[in-house]
Amino acid sequence: MSALELRAYGGVENLVFNDSTEVALPEKDEVQVRILAAGVNVIDTKIRQGTSFAAKTRGERFPWTIGFDMSGEVVKVPKDCEDFQEGDLVCGLVGFPLNGGAYSSVNNFQTSELIKIPEGCGIKVAGALPLAGLTAYQALFDIGHLQPEQTVIISAAAGGVGHIAVQLAKNAGARVLGICSKENHKFVKGLGADAVAEYDNEECLKWQSEADLFIDLVGGQSAINNLSLLKLNATMVSVPTITYQAVRLAATDMSINVAGMVVKHNKLQLKKMLDMIADGELKVHISESFFLKDGAKAHAVIGCGHTVGKVILLPNGIVCEVKP
Repeated sequence: MSALELRAYGGVENLVFNDSTEVALPEKDEVQVRILAAGVNVIDTKIRQGTSFAAKTRGERFPWTIGFDMSGEVVKVPKDCEDFQEGDLVCGLVGFPLNGGAYSSVNNFQTSELIKIPEGCGIKVAGALPLAGLTAYQALFDIGHLQPEQTVIISAAAGGVGHIAVQLAKNAGARVLGICSKENHKFVKGLGADAVAEYDNEECLKWQSEADLFIDLVGGQSAINNLSLLKLNATMVSVPTITYQAVRLAATDMSINVAGMVVKHNKLQLKKMLDMIADGELKVHISESFFLKDGAKAHAVIGCGHTVGKVILLPNGIVCEVKP
């Protein structure tokens, strides 16, 4: 098999394509999957740089094949496996956050992390969905407790997590306000946002004290500046863990709750979103696709901070979607 291996923390040059790696037979609680699409996420770049919690926890154990969300075809199953069979199309949030393994052409994954892709849902969008989709879902509903007719503001609303969060919130009956770059306003409005504004712009001032919930996908000073957009006793879910404590400290005397989060695997939530995609109620926008050997280029694109939707890797080449 081939894999994109992280050989050291630092720049994109530390992602090295290896086309002669080996994969063992799957254990009794695993299946072997030929990976057709793997999501590239901001957390991947933080791990590569060595700044994330996962990198600090794992330490200098290299090579490391990262990548945490994927879709593919089951190619080997152990004896007595009842959940999957060869030929099944599956996806999942895999090995998060300390192992991964999705940046490879073939790999073994825990059956508990995988779910079958429903008819009507494309393979590539299924591979792009898990980490971003579960982050959006859990921020909105598990931590933010969003209710119908409430107002939610979402920063980085055109990004991987943000563009899914806009749709999920709107589908739940909320009033959705998005913050993104001016060139992405049309895209975010097309997702269903009721209004859109630029970052740290006077347009945002008209939203002061309007939000019941703020989904912060930027962190740092931007998040601190946006605390004034929340009602008293409202909640900001600040997803970037590296600046969460600073944002929480800034809100100390503001009667605002600032909550952090780490995404968790949840099959039921993932299935719900896959079914929404199959039914045309949720779209995952893929802006760029790269072959596995070009994974460093994908990281460079993500690192610029202005990606619209998701970026994916195609570890086994071009994927031909089969229409149901």
